[in-house]
Amino acid sequence: MTVVPSARQARRPAEDPHDGPRRRVGPLAVLDGRLPGTHDLLLMQCPSSLHPLAGGELPDWARAVLRVHPWVTVGRAPSLVGAPADVPHPQRCTRSPEAAPEQWIPVTVRGPRPGQRLDALAPWAAVARTLRPEQLAGRCGRLDPERVAGIPALALLPAVGRIVADHRLSWGPIGAVGYELGTGVPVAGPLSPLRLVLRTPHPISRRDALQLRRALSRLPVPVQAELETRYGSVQLAEYAASPYTLTLLTPDGPREVRDPWFPRGPFV
Repeated sequence: MTVVPSARQARRPAEDPHDGPRRRVGPLAVLDGRLPGTHDLLLMQCPSSLHPLAGGELPDWARAVLRVHPWVTVGRAPSLVGAPADVPHPQRCTRSPEAAPEQWIPVTVRGPRPGQRLDALAPWAAVARTLRPEQLAGRCGRLDPERVAGIPALALLPAVGRIVADHRLSWGPIGAVGYELGTGVPVAGPLSPLRLVLRTPHPISRRDALQLRRALSRLPVPVQAELETRYGSVQLAEYAASPYTLTLLTPDGPREVRDPWFPRGPFV
């Protein structure tokens, strides 16, 4: 017997290679959900809507990368509202002139060569999906087991989770490891460090920070952890060392502060 699919089944889209729900994209999409934060991964619905911070058009390598893997990483810089005067309107991603002013997110495009990056602005209305670092550690099972076994920074994620759990902190991998976990693109290498963001909206003691740093330093892979406060981030190693002043990375630039949770001090 031949089964004829219903009209609803016929319209069902093919399986999403990036899996998971996508947000509604359109002029009003900026009104739902929170704005992305630093280190978040964004799946772009319309990669050609990105505008390089240096001006001009997207370079050929960035177009080629975004055509296959339309993921970008949110940078630590102020977001903008409206349309930058020196940025032309997208040619292939039109937008209603009656829509509310656009929210532009600072992002970075990862290139095919080591260290190749492009800083750009991405319109929030063209973002199809957001992945926070906290969502990435559990995605290790999606990668090939041989791939995970060959990359120490990936293989040690469960051990990192157990260490951080003792301190009751939300955390997630960032950098090359986070990008690979979120996108599936094999960018991490055998010598890649494991970069982490630790959510610390409330102060933690220097003693706890020192214990955490020592525990992470015993792992057979370089671990670079940063404490994310409401005002920016500071390196765990620097905070645990108890210096008189710390470098707090904020969207408006670095600041020398004594307390990253109650910062007072000039920009540097």
